[in-house]
Amino acid sequence: MSNEYQLVDGSPRYGSRSDDHAQNAAQAARVEEAAEAAARLGLDDMAAAIDRRLNASWADREDPAVTALRKNHPEELAAAKALVKLRLGTQRQWRLKAQAVRDRHLEPVMRRRRASGGATEILLLRLGLLIALIAPPAYVVATATSREDILKLVLTGAACIAAAVIGGHFLTVRARIPEMPNIRSAWLNELRQDVVNATLIAILQNKGSGPDAATAEAGLRGWRSIQQAAQAVKARHD
Repeated sequence: MSNEYQLVDGSPRYGSRSDDHAQNAAQAARVEEAAEAAARLGLDDMAAAIDRRLNASWADREDPAVTALRKNHPEELAAAKALVKLRLGTQRQWRLKAQAVRDRHLEPVMRRRRASGGATEILLLRLGLLIALIAPPAYVVATATSREDILKLVLTGAACIAAAVIGGHFLTVRARIPEMPNIRSAWLNELRQDVVNATLIAILQNKGSGPDAATAEAGLRGWRSIQQAAQAVKARHD
């Protein structure tokens, strides 16, 4: 990354900072828009965006125009990636932020469960399941007198694992808490690249060297799909 896109400390030049001039701050806010909005996504938003992307024909393969855009502007692409990393962190950090957003959305549900006594019931059921899973292996170990008891311990352990799966499923249904979305890293990385593409286009437009309308539309398609998925999730929860 050249000095045009990198500060002395190695951070991206684009980004809101307290010592920016008013004009630069306004420009930075526009450039950062996609990354900052992505940092506010919840796990449910991510899952919906991934599902939407997997079902979209345009996402089956990368658009050649977007590939060429990224290849022809390596410095701007590096700046976009740095800015996205600054706002989202690593993949794990982004996922944790999304988990925190989801937890905040579920707070009213949890308050309602506690008020109705449902949370206490689930806690007692979990404790009961835990004791039921620990007691049989502990008994076998405590009473073991021969090598044959090792086989008993293995069989008991297998039965406990099956009971844990069945019991965990029962508690999930009983708790009536929305199930945790399954976010696969490879698919989450595709969303991240959509955010990078949108940031790259914003940087180029900010410099006055933005791509043609068709290329810009192709580069922004992924980010707009994420926004539409997030809006659908919000409408469903309202």
